[in-house]
Amino acid sequence: MRLLFIVLMAISHHAFSLVVLQYHHVDASTPSITSVTPEQFAQHMALLEEEKMVVVDLEDATHAILNGETIPDRAVAITFDDAYQSIYEHAFPVLRKKHWPFTVFVSTAAVDREFPDMMTWEQLRDLYSEGAVIANHTQDHPYLINTPKDTEKEIFWQEQIIDAEKRLLEEIGESPKIFAYPYGEYTIPMAEWLEDQGFIAFGQQSGAIGQNSHPQVLPRFPASGAYANLDTLRTKLNSRSFGIGRDEVVDPVIKKRIPKLTLRIPIEDFDPDTLQCYAAGLGEMDISPKSRRGKVTVVLKQEKQIESGRGRYNCTAPSLRDPKRFYWYSQLWINTDVENR
Repeated sequence: MRLLFIVLMAISHHAFSLVVLQYHHVDASTPSITSVTPEQFAQHMALLEEEKMVVVDLEDATHAILNGETIPDRAVAITFDDAYQSIYEHAFPVLRKKHWPFTVFVSTAAVDREFPDMMTWEQLRDLYSEGAVIANHTQDHPYLINTPKDTEKEIFWQEQIIDAEKRLLEEIGESPKIFAYPYGEYTIPMAEWLEDQGFIAFGQQSGAIGQNSHPQVLPRFPASGAYANLDTLRTKLNSRSFGIGRDEVVDPVIKKRIPKLTLRIPIEDFDPDTLQCYAAGLGEMDISPKSRRGKVTVVLKQEKQIESGRGRYNCTAPSLRDPKRFYWYSQLWINTDVENR
């Protein structure tokens, strides 16, 4: 009976994972850290086909998975931040030919000011008419956790997010109320405010989305720059979501430069002894997982300080049902001592 329960849990959890890819520029001449070349982008799309991924609409698939509905196995959604002209010129023709849905998160002021490297509203309407989702990425792409002096934080969020939503409605005629944090930075109070406004929201921390994911702290895999490598991208495409609930998500702003994180992970389709955790850029962490009552508890604390503007703790474990696939969870850290993060 217990074996049947474990198998059923594995099958149930197996049905609820969504991988989301994040791109910026699709151009050979733009900053490499946020770019893929058109050739690399075409290789990525070919890899999706090779891995038999099912490209899904971000809005529909995310709402379905959070509501406990089944989505296709090996589901992946494609997203772009900032509405760069290169998306229209180089990515859009590839995706239109394949009839694949995708989402563009737009910072509206850059489009309004007609910056030369940005799409126009007419081009964005063209994408929308072809089935793309045009979504909210604030007005000015600020560090949202840095509230300007003499301004209340909620007024700042209102100006940046709600006013951008109004522009999307004016120019596109529809907005799905899905939001991407600039630079992937958020706080828990900001996430709660977005929930009150009816948004789901995406960061840039790694991992797949599952039924228990925090709806305002949803992960995406960056796929540009150092993350454009096909082998590492293949690993990300094969990722699944740990059954970690929203209560495990902690505020990422570092109070101390060596943050401590305690995770309680439901044991579903993985062996706790295979759990590995890493501090981004600092290597593997020494952990002592403790299993009790169907959950494994792990305490994460890196010995070295986080000196960069942003850091992450990542935990992974191979699936028992399919060892080629990995469960993956990432916690973002923000070091506000670094101004230009």
